[in-house]
Amino acid sequence: MSEQKRKIGFTVACVNEFANRHRLSSKEDFQYLFQFKGIAFIKENYDVEHTLDFETVLEDLGILCKKMGVHYEITSWK
Repeated sequence: MSEQKRKIGFTVACVNEFANRHRLSSKEDFQYLFQFKGIAFIKENYDVEHTLDFETVLEDLGILCKKMGVHYEITSWK
């Protein structure tokens, strides 16, 4: 499997896990993480983040969202 496919798979898994944790659809969660730089964070820090357990990755994403001034414990975008 190519490096790019591994990165895409990891990003999809992160989005899905973050969505499950916060009871969002994958689409809502992707839009949220994209808007508040979570996707860019995963992409830029893949080398480290993919070696961590998902709990730590989700914590890292949560810290980033808070740093961006947004509280990530939302239940819906509606």
